[in-house]
Amino acid sequence: MSTLRLKLASLVLLAVFGASAAHAQRPSLFAGQTKASPARVVIDQKGRENGASVGQNGKLNAVEIFQRGKFNTGMVNQNGVGNSSTINQIGVNNDASITQTGNNNTACVVQVGRNLSTDVIQSGGQSVGVIQTNRNVREFPAELCTLGTVGNRYIMRQLHGS
Repeated sequence: MSTLRLKLASLVLLAVFGASAAHAQRPSLFAGQTKASPARVVIDQKGRENGASVGQNGKLNAVEIFQRGKFNTGMVNQNGVGNSSTINQIGVNNDASITQTGNNNTACVVQVGRNLSTDVIQSGGQSVGVIQTNRNVREFPAELCTLGTVGNRYIMRQLHGS
């Protein structure tokens, strides 16, 4: 728990002082913002060898990355205003990437399984949600992920139980 607090404290310092990168070992965490803004970044990792990377340029952007398992990688890059991204990964060796340019994009990726890979690229006013399991891929309203942690975990529990 103290390692998580240290990582979160480092992330806050990055946002306040505008540093470009921070690094912590196992799980790894990279975060950078190029402008001081009321942006939000939440990274919650449980497991081994998970990695998360967040880059933001602009105001009012939000990122949440939740990882459970091992060897999962989540990466979000946002360039614009009012973008929102959520990545939820449960399993082993999953990879998710979200790239947003322009304003007011919303994206959510939920992966439950092994060896899954998803890339979402958006440019201005787009909204997409993707649920990926070893059985199939489905789309859903990305706004469901903006409900926060409770909403995200609800979606994952439903997938995992089916």
